[in-house]
Amino acid sequence: MKVSIITEGLENIGHGHITRCLSLYEAFAERNIYPTIYVNGDKHAQLLLTNCRYKTIDWLTHPAKLIAYINNSDIIIVDSYLAGKEYYNNFIKLSRHSLFVDDNLRLDYPEGNILNGTINSENFPYKKTNNNFLLGAKYIPVRKEFWNIPQRKFNKNIQSILITFGGQDIRNLTPDILKNMIDLYPDVIKNVVVGSGFKCVDKIKKLDNRNVVFHYSPDAVKMKELMISSDVAITAAGQTLYELAVTGTPTIAVAVVENQLNNIREWKKKGFLLDAIQHNDRFYLRKINEHLSKMINISTRKKLSIIGRDNVDGQGPRRVVSYLIDKTCHESGFYFRKAVETDSDQVYKLSNDPSVRQNSINTRPIELEDHQNWFADKILDDNYVFYLVFDKKDNFIGQIRFELSIDSAVTSISISGEFRGKGLSKKIIQTGCSKIFSEHHQIKKIIAYIRPENHVSINSFTSSGFVLESDELINGHIFLKYFLNRT
Repeated sequence: MKVSIITEGLENIGHGHITRCLSLYEAFAERNIYPTIYVNGDKHAQLLLTNCRYKTIDWLTHPAKLIAYINNSDIIIVDSYLAGKEYYNNFIKLSRHSLFVDDNLRLDYPEGNILNGTINSENFPYKKTNNNFLLGAKYIPVRKEFWNIPQRKFNKNIQSILITFGGQDIRNLTPDILKNMIDLYPDVIKNVVVGSGFKCVDKIKKLDNRNVVFHYSPDAVKMKELMISSDVAITAAGQTLYELAVTGTPTIAVAVVENQLNNIREWKKKGFLLDAIQHNDRFYLRKINEHLSKMINISTRKKLSIIGRDNVDGQGPRRVVSYLIDKTCHESGFYFRKAVETDSDQVYKLSNDPSVRQNSINTRPIELEDHQNWFADKILDDNYVFYLVFDKKDNFIGQIRFELSIDSAVTSISISGEFRGKGLSKKIIQTGCSKIFSEHHQIKKIIAYIRPENHVSINSFTSSGFVLESDELINGHIFLKYFLNRT
């Protein structure tokens, strides 16, 4: 399955899009599907993406370059504030399924799937169209570290405050908020997140004291620890707000850009936030203090925590990916993905199935060590395309493989016992060959060698368009050579 994720992360707009896209990447990776993220991004964006497959590309300026990468995708996901409608119109032509991440009804999107995980977005006034909608905080993409959160423990008094304004703090609010907390709560621990894009680091460092702890560009694991261990958080009203909700962290949120204000208002309606605060309100520090004074009461903090966790359970990325895989499987009943190292055992079991062995070129049982060496080589071989086939519940249907040469490919297929006789072989052959022809333009012909007595396989290949070319002697046995030409 080819999944392409298109997004941006730049100094003037922040990196919340990347965080969301990473969570979807991780949910695909959990199912051994590895997308590529195409990011119009800066150095900080690249730091966030170090553990995944990505390409940095200014796709707004060079759309043709992006199109060359993402063409023939099974799924395209777009999370952008910068792309105009013409980009979306082009994207839907390049894949079987599209998902557009939205926050505030930014565009009239073309036909596809629209994801809006904003709190209460199920009540937003979307137009009735042919689009499918995934709406509400049950679908919010949060990073995998936040998918399973333990119960929170509450201190009677506020002992620690988390101050976090993302990787950049585009309004430079951290120094003033930190100073305010030092003045009002000198004995409380202040955990301060300092991102790699901060412009006010020197000013922040001057506020260092024994109860201030700086955390420089913490990863998701550390952020989760900070949220769980802090009694209260002060934050911007973007993606981090949902991670604070899922950890049940009582929160004071400040809108640092216009489109965050609606997010705060919706959370206020739910009761997770006490009120809306804007960065350009000259009384914003006073309002933060007023909110914090109300949170001194442990019962208030418990109430806010419960509301946050009731609205965000952390399973949004898994729900979104399951939905997309279901859509992919809807027509054919299966999806393809490339074989990975952890697939070795199930491929070994299928390959040693007696009916598979008797129809193979080599009919002898395969030794485990031989298989392990062979499998490790093949999944790394650029001239060997190794697809596994699954249903929407990730039950293993079978495998189809292609060994590529200069202008042709040799294919073989095997189906797990419980899926035989269901007419899947023909569909799998057609899908696999179509992918080879579309992704490997040098391949002009695909060849299959079949034993004359294997009538089931002959029927599957001929009904898929393969034509008998000749007989061929292989390892002392006659095989029928079938071929399919590129059309």
